[in-house]
Amino acid sequence: MTTSQVDQKRALNKLKHDLEPFRNAIVNVYGVLTWEKNYYPGVVFGTISVIYLVLWLMDLSVITMLSLLALLITVSGYVFPIISGLLFSGVNWDGEHEAKFEDVCGQIHSIKANLVVWNEYMFKERKSTVVVIMISSVLLALAWIGAIVNNLLLMYLVSLSVAMWPGLQDKDVFKGITQKASMLINEKIQCGKRKLQ
Repeated sequence: MTTSQVDQKRALNKLKHDLEPFRNAIVNVYGVLTWEKNYYPGVVFGTISVIYLVLWLMDLSVITMLSLLALLITVSGYVFPIISGLLFSGVNWDGEHEAKFEDVCGQIHSIKANLVVWNEYMFKERKSTVVVIMISSVLLALAWIGAIVNNLLLMYLVSLSVAMWPGLQDKDVFKGITQKASMLINEKIQCGKRKLQ
């Protein structure tokens, strides 16, 4: 093993150790996000919709909303391991649960590594003029969209997309759509060729 592989393995083991108190919840949430049961997409959609409906009805300022979110995260980080110990104490932890937990930890580690690479690219490497122009154009377009569309609606759509993404990927929804689209395009091309002959 090279030095970087040893460092990655050490970082993955540290992540697994840090997430150990939350492992039951992580495995259960992973099952919901990857749609292990047919009704889980509706649960995810409904939960996110209700949360954003309550936020819209409360009409909080940004500072108040961020403060309450930070308070919720702080309290849940302290209380959750105690409550999960009581709730999940009777749950048998088997090889299947451990494999799911390791899979989730590997995915989280991969995301962290990709964020580090993007951070180094965005802030430490010198970029060409074309890349700077492209990034500036995308950011200006996002700023324009943010000025036109309600920010809470945008956050709702982003949250919904992020929460649904693992299930969509796991069920190969995009693969089926791209296959159908390519089949339709090929049929149209074949029809066009026959008309030309």
